[in-house]
Amino acid sequence: MKIYISADIEGVGGVARHEHSRVDGREYPLARRLMTNEVNAAIRGVFAAGATEVTVADSHNVGLNLLPEELDERARLVMGSPRPLSMMHGIDETFAAAMFVGYHAMGGTMNASIVHTFTGRLQEVRLNGVKVGEIGLNAALAGHFGVPVTFVAGDLAACREAEALLPGVRTLAVKEAIGAYAAVCEHPARTCRAIEAAAREALETPPKVEPFVLKGDVELTVRCTTASGADRAGMIPRTRRLDDLTVSYVGADVVEAFQAFNTMSCLVELVPFI
Repeated sequence: MKIYISADIEGVGGVARHEHSRVDGREYPLARRLMTNEVNAAIRGVFAAGATEVTVADSHNVGLNLLPEELDERARLVMGSPRPLSMMHGIDETFAAAMFVGYHAMGGTMNASIVHTFTGRLQEVRLNGVKVGEIGLNAALAGHFGVPVTFVAGDLAACREAEALLPGVRTLAVKEAIGAYAAVCEHPARTCRAIEAAAREALETPPKVEPFVLKGDVELTVRCTTASGADRAGMIPRTRRLDDLTVSYVGADVVEAFQAFNTMSCLVELVPFI
């Protein structure tokens, strides 16, 4: 039984500010260890529940955050970037379930840890009219392959977002944000024990959650923070400018739509000020 784990850093317990999440931040080395420990807890949990293979995608920034030598040696690691499916690269129909660790809420969410959707240059993202963040985008990619997201660990706002989008999903709130850059956290050891137990339970007693499937053509709508950001996003063939800040793209399926989105998020980050 194969399990896919996508891991971010902003939703990790003990992480509260950009000093943790940015690679030049003074607390980033600590955040890397906390992230690695939480992922290891999830790996232990699913192997204890009968998993035979685990793939972990290092999904923060450029994918060089998890400490490879400290990662549970039973797991395979997807690292580095760019990757065509970004935070979900390597997912396919052979996986029984996907799990998200260290996840955060979508950009613009109140009382949520270090919120954004891929980049601060994007205000809002929709798939077929449904507003989504990284949880929704990545759940849709898993759903394309028939894989359900059965467990999400992150801040309380991320858990609520996951529960609203994926009815029945098992969640674990590892912290509660106070605004965007402060949080109330449990001790990391307690957090890891809770993640291990929850991941194990999610596999031993799978929640009744369906894959998040978008059938047929998928319309991606992206609202940028600046008109020049929309200029760049609109350079992709077949995009359509909806207004000063918003572009849309219709893909034959969610993978194509996501790859357009992934390209847009890269384009708007090409220069420091747009």
